[in-house]
Formats: sequence, structure tokens, C-alpha cells
Amino acid sequence: MTIRLKDLCEQIGARCVRGNEDILIRAVAPLADAGTGDLCFLASPKYLDDACASKASAIIAEKEIPGIRATLLLTDNPYLSWAKATELFKPDRSCHLPREIDPCASVHPDATVESGVHVGAKAVIGAGSLIESGVIIHCGAVVEENCRIGRDTEIHPNAVIHYGSTIGQRCIIWSNAVIGAYGFGNAKDGAHFVGIHQLGSVRIEDDVSIGAGATVDRGAIEDTIIRKGAKIDNLVMIAHNVIIGENSAIAAQTGISGSTRIGDRVLIAGQAGFVGHIEIGHDSFVGAQAGVAKSFPPGSKITGYPARNLMDVRRSDSAITHLPELMRRVRELEKKFEEFGLD
Repeated sequence: MTIRLKDLCEQIGARCVRGNEDILIRAVAPLADAGTGDLCFLASPKYLDDACASKASAIIAEKEIPGIRATLLLTDNPYLSWAKATELFKPDRSCHLPREIDPCASVHPDATVESGVHVGAKAVIGAGSLIESGVIIHCGAVVEENCRIGRDTEIHPNAVIHYGSTIGQRCIIWSNAVIGAYGFGNAKDGAHFVGIHQLGSVRIEDDVSIGAGATVDRGAIEDTIIRKGAKIDNLVMIAHNVIIGENSAIAAQTGISGSTRIGDRVLIAGQAGFVGHIEIGHDSFVGAQAGVAKSFPPGSKITGYPARNLMDVRRSDSAITHLPELMRRVRELEKKFEEFGLD
């Protein structure tokens, strides 16, 4: 991939300053390793020294920065422009993904596979499933019976889509993700457990990404639902009957218990944990390793264990750091009281 800098700016929403718009960009690279023909981005002042020393041809930034030798591409949102640039330079794998069914794949005669679909070696498609046009199913992936996979969705190697699951258009399901397994439902019979059959399914709407090793359990009776545009990181666990709102993002190792509702545009940092049957309002933020044990209204910013208002946690943490000094002063005051004969 080679693109003229002027054309690149138009596609990523940036403007070129202090440089030649006709130079050619051939790749993206980190600041420290870049050379002629490379594009980089600067999103944090802590990398300013690397940017000034970089041999890149162009650097995406938010404002003009003295000392940078590369051509600057200015934008209000460097990270967004960088995302658009990586789309331009992503590897073209089309020659490795012919729009056909590999002879070593297993496709049930009752399945419907539309035109323009790639099904890799040893992939499995079950009876009654519908695979819409443009879908890519990589080697070893399994789509069980009565599933529906929407147009232009990509299912990576060894992912498992269990029976009756529905996945929308332009979704990405990464390797070893499991969609539609049983949720954790058991009733006690004396000292023994009796499993509760999970009779719902999973509905994943359009433009959703599910990370490697993530799990989305099927609903107990109603469906588990991932709304459009949601981004689920690797190793996230989503239990039965959970609803994830539109354009929410959930980082790795988060666990969400059954029947919890996550609103639209909620950001959840890594290793957060949620009890079941609570609701997190739209536009909220949940910090890393938060233990969320109750519902919170829209616009909340919470962290800690148990989770509470972010600023309250920061004030508490600050107070704790001063405890040793406070204890020392208390002991000194106690000694002075003793010297004056006061209790």
C-alpha cells in the first residue's frame, strides 16, 4: 500500500502543515522505529522526545509541536485519525480467503450458504443455519444448527457459535470465543445440584466485536443481547440474560453476572466484576478491578471495591496515604497530654 500524503489526509480527516503533501506514505510504524515513508501518531506528551527524534515522514498530532522534523498532520482527534490510517494499511488477506467452501469443511445439506462466502478447512456449519453473503468463517470454526450469521461478518479460527445464535452484519468474532454456551444456572436438591436448562439464545447486533477467548452465555429463557457497535475485549465473560448497550466497550477479564444491564456508551476497564440483576446507566465509566454490587444511574463514574463514586475513592485513597503521618502526630499529642497529666 502506497498513498500520497495529501490523499491520506483527506481520508483520515487531518490537515498537512510544514511539509510536502506529495510525499508517499508506505506503512505505519511506532515513533522509535519509523523511517522514510512511515506514518506515526503522537497521542500523549510523554512520547514527545520520541516524536522529536523520529525519522518518520509524517506524524499525526493534535497541535503544532516545535522540534518535530516530520511533516505534521493535525487533527482534533489523533487517535481516531490513526484508527482510520490503520484501516488503509491493514494486510490484504483476500488471496488467502477465496469466496468458496473448502473441500475439508463440513456444511450440512440443510444449511444455507449464500454467494461470496469463505468457509475454511475443517469449519463446521450445522443444519438450518443461514450464512449470509460476504461472511468469512475461518478454519476450525463451528456454527451449530439454526444460527444466522449476518453479511460481512468474520468468524476466526476455533470460535464456536452454539445453536440458535444470531449474529448481525459486519461483526468480528475472534478465535476461541464461545457464543451461546449454557449460563450458570443450578437448583439445589439437598446436597446436589440440578442444572437449569438455558432455553433462550444469544442475539448479537450489527458491528459488534467479540475478543479472543470471550464467552457470551445464552439466556435462561429470554435472550442475552449485545447491542450494535459494542466492543468486547479478550477474555470477557458475559452471563445469561445480560444486555450490553449500544457502543459500549468492555476491557479484558471483566465478568458480568446474569441479568445485569449495561447501558449505551458505557466504558468498563479491565478486571471489573458485576453482581447479577443490576443496571448501569448510559454514558457511565467503570474503573479497573471495580467490584460493582449495586445499580448506578446514567453518567456515573465509579471504581473501587465495593464500587463507588470515583472522586470519593480518590479522596479515600489520598487520606489512607496520610494515615502513618496522622498516627505519628496522634502519638505525639498523647505524650504531651500525659506530660501535662491529662487523660
